[in-house]
Amino acid sequence: MVALAAPLVGRDMDVSLLRRVLAQAGEGAGGMVLVSGEAGIGKTRLCAELSRWHRQRGGRVLLGRAAPQETSIPYAALADALRGARRAEPAVWEAARTRAGILWAVAPELASEAGGPERPADRPVLFEALLDAVDEAAGDGTVLWVLDDINWADDSTWEFVGYVARRVADLALVLAVTYREEEIGPAHPWWPGLVQLKREPSVVSLPLARLSAADGERMVRAIDPALPQATVARIVERGAGTPLLVEELASLASGPGELLLVPDIVRATMRERAGRLGPAGRALLEAAAVAGMEMDAGLLASVLPGGQPGDLVAAGLLDREDEDRFRFRHPLLQEAAYDEVPTGRRRTLHEQIAAAIAKTDSHSAERVAYHLERAGRPEAALSVLDTAAGEASRTGQAGRKATLHLGAFQLARRHSSLAGQRARLETEAIRGLFAVGRWSELDPLVRGAWSRRGALPPAKRAQLAAVFSEHLLWTESIDQASRVAKDELATLEECRGLDDGGVLLREAALITWFKGDGAAARALVDRALDVAQRTSDVDLAIRACRIEIFIAYGEQRDRQAAIDRLRENAAVARARGLAVDEAWALSYLSYITGLLSDVEAARQLTQQAGARTWLFAALRQATLQLMEGRREASEAIFGQIRHEVRLGIPTIAAWVDAKEACLYLHRGDLDEARKLLEGPNAANDASSCGLIGAEWSAARGWLAWEEGHLLEACVHLASAGVDSVMGTYNSISTGPALLALRVDALLRLRRPEEAAAAISGFEAFNLGHDRFMAAALAAARFRLDPTLQRASDAETAAAAAPWPWLHALVRCWRGEFLHDTGAAEDARKRFEAIGAQLGTRRAQAVLRRLGVRQPRHEHGAGALSPREIEVADLVAEGLSNPAIARRLYLSRPTVASHVAHILTKLGFSSRAQIAAWATQRRVAAP
Repeated sequence: MVALAAPLVGRDMDVSLLRRVLAQAGEGAGGMVLVSGEAGIGKTRLCAELSRWHRQRGGRVLLGRAAPQETSIPYAALADALRGARRAEPAVWEAARTRAGILWAVAPELASEAGGPERPADRPVLFEALLDAVDEAAGDGTVLWVLDDINWADDSTWEFVGYVARRVADLALVLAVTYREEEIGPAHPWWPGLVQLKREPSVVSLPLARLSAADGERMVRAIDPALPQATVARIVERGAGTPLLVEELASLASGPGELLLVPDIVRATMRERAGRLGPAGRALLEAAAVAGMEMDAGLLASVLPGGQPGDLVAAGLLDREDEDRFRFRHPLLQEAAYDEVPTGRRRTLHEQIAAAIAKTDSHSAERVAYHLERAGRPEAALSVLDTAAGEASRTGQAGRKATLHLGAFQLARRHSSLAGQRARLETEAIRGLFAVGRWSELDPLVRGAWSRRGALPPAKRAQLAAVFSEHLLWTESIDQASRVAKDELATLEECRGLDDGGVLLREAALITWFKGDGAAARALVDRALDVAQRTSDVDLAIRACRIEIFIAYGEQRDRQAAIDRLRENAAVARARGLAVDEAWALSYLSYITGLLSDVEAARQLTQQAGARTWLFAALRQATLQLMEGRREASEAIFGQIRHEVRLGIPTIAAWVDAKEACLYLHRGDLDEARKLLEGPNAANDASSCGLIGAEWSAARGWLAWEEGHLLEACVHLASAGVDSVMGTYNSISTGPALLALRVDALLRLRRPEEAAAAISGFEAFNLGHDRFMAAALAAARFRLDPTLQRASDAETAAAAAPWPWLHALVRCWRGEFLHDTGAAEDARKRFEAIGAQLGTRRAQAVLRRLGVRQPRHEHGAGALSPREIEVADLVAEGLSNPAIARRLYLSRPTVASHVAHILTKLGFSSRAQIAAWATQRRVAAP
């Protein structure tokens, strides 16, 4: 079912501004709003929405439009407004009739009311009479007068606008004037007057920006909810945020037309503007259209010497980015102009442009290849891409290399003359995308290749199986990845070809380790290392050795040996120019050292190489920042990660959910934590097995502990810290670090023997070398046996980590169990300082039990900032944090931070309480 009309989207702030101006006019302070923007941006639609809203509230509305065929007719737009008022606002027309002796010059039909034409009045007199008529008709109400598209108005209408700007402050009138910014530039005769107009105190300037991609998608979905996502994305891309064109494209896609067509309105606009050019200008337009969306003056000059790009700017076809850079005003304008270039002329221009840009260093190989392909030379285009990929490989730009190999493969698929190169290029593209973690682009390639695996020789099939199995690990299912790896290894062993399977053995070891079977992972990685040694495969040895070091660390808990070996592994990778492998080694290292410097170095290396696997390092970075008390830094990193993990990588998304839930738990936003832990990724097998499963158990246990569900907390925290988890992952997992919460829950359930056994089990693994684990153990010992000495030991260990949240919790327990008022007050301050609002409430409860009188919480609106009140009101409307972020043009972490501050300031623990408070506040407001 196709919707009849697109909604007004992305204009909430603009509508709010216009409504405020109208409200001020209702109080006797009229104003003018200059609504500007390119054609199709929604100026008329915005004013129509405001007019509808104003009329529904009893206000009067006038609408006058200027038209291109009436540019020489005096007062044409004003006459249009009066004639429209004759039907829509008869009180205005009647007031004009009483002044017909003056206003007949605007609307000649009024001449009969004046008893015949008289000498036209001076313009100020006429303007004042017109304003008097509108003011009289308004009575006690407010008039909204829209003058639309005055870029086509005559001089007298512009003079009227200038006159109103000086008088409107004393009237119950808002004059909304719209104009196309591309039609009125510095060379236009009205430009100086427009600049002066914007300086008037009663004038508000409202330039309309293009819609965001999210708002564009909302518009398309409203027009046709059944359109495929790929089609929606293409419409949003081509529409480039111009509402009219997004709507046109969506209508084309919904009907019998073709999506790739350029809408007729764009073709008409392009031809009208091209008609303003002379022959030289039209030739330059052809060159610019073939060059693409952006071009520089030097490039155009090399193709068409003597051309004047400024002529295309003046015609409204190009924008000047800077002195030498130009850009088409809209992608569809460029498409329309390109379609007008004859085929033979296009090929010639493409070849000339390819030759020109190949001589410079300012253009990419892809752009050269694109023009060569369009010139009918695909072999030359492939040569350019292959050469650039080789250079990227030599300089360690793994991401760039992957992009070029993918482009080369796609080129070969488009041209039969390159069919012989396709197999090579597909393999290179798969390996490159896999190495840098670009899973969404890799997916169709690796699945297509896997469907044809029967035709591959054993060595190539094993390499493909290695890529496909790890791809499945991140994008589908750990169990499925494990099955593929095991089946292929069994096939290799049957034909005694295990020397071809070294890379597959390494991937199978990684998958098995993630599943939680350390012993099986050890056997697989040892076999991979054996193959690497027999075949002298140094790269395989580097990659397999990383896993073996981790496994050995879990088995032996020799921290220094693991650190030394990982640093050596990183050095070997660096010597071979393997930047991504060096980054992986440093990322692994950070799990053992717990140092931000190691993980930050890993992330920097990965991003420099152009690999999207930076998010693994970022996840560790966010965790360390949170534990060390830098919550805002952690929130910012999670915002970056979230942008990446939405792209079809559910296993990683499950890992991120568990870690981000800890962020919300840290600050006490239980609703957000629960949404993550009960969301769609809870069904992923990664959330219930191995390392990621341990992280989920830890987060679920922490949530249950915060909610007072102690039995549930014990179950989850025990699962997060079982022997198999600690033996396989050691201090890599968060689970064991929450030992103190498990002990607290057991003691509150009156199960001291189990609490003591939990501590003994933890001690048996001797994890004290890790600063967070040492703090967790010290805190658990104090909770089991609350003495001054153990309190002091726990505080020292938590401060040394540093782990501010645990430090505050220990101080809170000291207040509770040792009746230390000063410790409890210190805990309250520490929790408050790191934004842990539930911790703050816990400390306050201890202080109350100790008989300390505290200042009463201020629950009124004065406790919140204006922005926080705005956020609270949107929570009451039922909006989620992402929806609030879109509404207020804020980032998601910023909104989450505002929600946390509201909870803390009002002493609440849920969004439902915020919603109830905000609703009650609005009801109570006068």
